[in-house]
Amino acid sequence: MYGITQATLSAYLGRPALDAEIRNLSRATATAIYRDRYWKPVSGDALPEGVDLCVYDFGVNSGPSRAVKSLQAALGVKTDGWVGKLTLEAMLDVVRHRGRRALINDLCDRRLSYLKAIRDAEGKLLWATFGKGWSNRVADIRRRALAMASGDTQPVIGPAVPEGGSPKAIPAPPAEKTVSTEQKAAGAAAGTAVVVTTLGPVAGFWRDNKDVLSDPTFLAVAGVLVAVIVFMLFRKPKTVEEQA
Repeated sequence: MYGITQATLSAYLGRPALDAEIRNLSRATATAIYRDRYWKPVSGDALPEGVDLCVYDFGVNSGPSRAVKSLQAALGVKTDGWVGKLTLEAMLDVVRHRGRRALINDLCDRRLSYLKAIRDAEGKLLWATFGKGWSNRVADIRRRALAMASGDTQPVIGPAVPEGGSPKAIPAPPAEKTVSTEQKAAGAAAGTAVVVTTLGPVAGFWRDNKDVLSDPTFLAVAGVLVAVIVFMLFRKPKTVEEQA
């Protein structure tokens, strides 16, 4: 329900989720899960409008850490998967000099390049099977994000299953989990509710969703429609300074 798998709900509840709980999952609970597992890890509230949607949806599709690393690569900073002070400063500088639209297009192009390179456990490229659905998803997010960056009205939400629907784009699980120096420093300095990604989001996504790679209908419940609807539910209005 709402694109939330049983494994994801179990992790959120801290116990095995029942089939009935998945079937009867409330919108409020689904929104909380998307916010806690995808929005907060990419520091969505700190990102400019349009850019926030790009990074958030990439995180829903491929894991928050991967999405943040793509943003950092576009900004020319260390790709550690953690949104800290240096990343935010670099982002504001890039937006001021290049503009949000340029950054949005760059992020979407990088996402496509990443998706085209994903291989399964046997080394086979998944783009041949799922590329059409992934491409449609990125195109839809690009369109929505550019509209947000232009201050235009959001495009009408499209069908639940884009043509060529496909599963989440998740790579083979990484061998190790790492914590960046910037992340450690931020956590130690704050001493309170610092959002971190030490649980290895990509590995977690693989563990939670490895079965979907063999299920082409998965996007029916976990596609761009769900991600965007939830995004609009919890997204906060950005200040003029944040839009810079």
